Amino acid sequence: MPIYEYHCTSCRKDFELFVRGEPRLVCPACESRDIERRMSVTARPASGSGPGMDLSGLGPPKGGGGCGGGSCGCH
Repeated sequence: MPIYEYHCTSCRKDFELFVRGEPRLVCPACESRDIERRMSVTARPASGSGPGMDLSGLGPPKGGGGCGGGSCGCH
């Protein structure tokens, strides 16, 4: 289930919610339905720091590894 960030345009509060499907949302502070979904900022990796940090290992595996390449042994 994704976590989305929202902003209430009535009371100007920001909040996060676990969301499944397209629910009818209300602000938890003022119960207004005037809500905007906001772009979330991704978390940075726990190890390493600074502008020279190597992020090349993030994302899906490269090459023939993993189940998609058959190297997991389950096929």
